[in-house]
Amino acid sequence: MINSTVAIAKEKLVQLLDSGQFAIGSKLPSERELEELITVKRMTLRQALLHLEAESRIFRKDRRGWFVALPRFQYHPKQATSFKLAALAQKWHPSWGYAEKGHCHKIPLAAEVLYRSEETKTLYEVTGWGALDSHKVFFHRSYINPLVAPDFINTLAEQSFHEHWQQQYNKTLHTQSVKITPVRVDDDISKEIGSTVGTPAILIEKYRADEQGHILQLDREYWRFESVNIIL
Repeated sequence: MINSTVAIAKEKLVQLLDSGQFAIGSKLPSERELEELITVKRMTLRQALLHLEAESRIFRKDRRGWFVALPRFQYHPKQATSFKLAALAQKWHPSWGYAEKGHCHKIPLAAEVLYRSEETKTLYEVTGWGALDSHKVFFHRSYINPLVAPDFINTLAEQSFHEHWQQQYNKTLHTQSVKITPVRVDDDISKEIGSTVGTPAILIEKYRADEQGHILQLDREYWRFESVNIIL
């Protein structure tokens, strides 16, 4: 149950957001300015802001402050449509980038299903981010068996995974299974998407398979909590 002073502060912030004074995606005044604007103490204000963050009304960017939440991306993780095409269909301007491409020798338990034989001692690991209208909304770690897709990381440029599998390997992958877990982002992820450590997020693990049902790729996507609606 919310403390009464926090509840009052939250209601004042809600009124401020509902007034239309701040556009969607715009930056809110600093905490010092908000403290004066709604006449509450800093600790009370911060608790009220955290409640609004949990309700997806606002979000934080590291060292930049609080912002009005954008509309949520409607995400169908079981569909084969790429992030790019799905975002364009929803009138967003998508962008993405790859942070690192390399070999992963410390294989996470969730990725062991990618082993096709005892010959595999390593997996490719590709990390990166996705953004909507220049706002980074997720970070991903993706794993691929190099025996199934030789030279994957060297031939992957700026195209999407969906395009790369089709163009380089003549394969169209579909999502075979999905696991969804609420998490809070760690230091590495927060740096990539510009959030603060501990920001609420949704981990979506997608196992992608070819036409024969062989799992070829695992995506572990960390979505900002306020940025996505997941539709299964």
